[in-house]
Amino acid sequence: MTKSWLSGVFAAGCMLGVSATAQADNIYKYRSADGTILFTDQAQEQVGQQYTLLSVRKGWSYTPRALSNAQRDQYDTIITQAATRFRVDPALVKAVIHAESLFNHNAISRVGAQGLMQLMPETAAYLKVSNPFDPRANIQGGTQFIAYLKNKFSDLDHILAAYNAGEGNVRRYGGIPPFKETQAYVKKVKQLRQRYAHQFVAELGEEETVFASR
Repeated sequence: MTKSWLSGVFAAGCMLGVSATAQADNIYKYRSADGTILFTDQAQEQVGQQYTLLSVRKGWSYTPRALSNAQRDQYDTIITQAATRFRVDPALVKAVIHAESLFNHNAISRVGAQGLMQLMPETAAYLKVSNPFDPRANIQGGTQFIAYLKNKFSDLDHILAAYNAGEGNVRRYGGIPPFKETQAYVKKVKQLRQRYAHQFVAELGEEETVFASR
């Protein structure tokens, strides 16, 4: 497992399925004179010339659209299979799919994240997802990554923040990074998880509590 993959941004093109169009701030990476790395949503004029800009991660945007029950539930069987295999709460997987792509298996973010769970090409390659636009392969890969993050973080907020902004940022800030995009993402996915939880209770029974993230 490469360091660059673990500390990088996993799903850079989130599209939150809420009721109004929104635009998140960019995330800037700077280096100070002493070599300290700074991640912030503040542009150069706000942080000052003492920091050297290294990179800019583009923010996300989305256009809300109504979802039918058929659109929301079309991948439930695949979600359940992947969740069972990797011991992840299926409601959490479905919530991530909703937040990432609005159940559009052909979704592509402005920075190249692909498919239902918005896998970056290098991440998809590592997870051996040869076709990120294939719903089954994409969900298997994204669920596997959530399982990996569950082994790294005990708090659901940190798991979701790492999925959105990268494991390295969560460790650097000791929790959810101070990025508006990531903060909104964590809140939205948790809301969606609650919405979908009841759909899988009957199917999984008591095992649901085993799969659930803390």
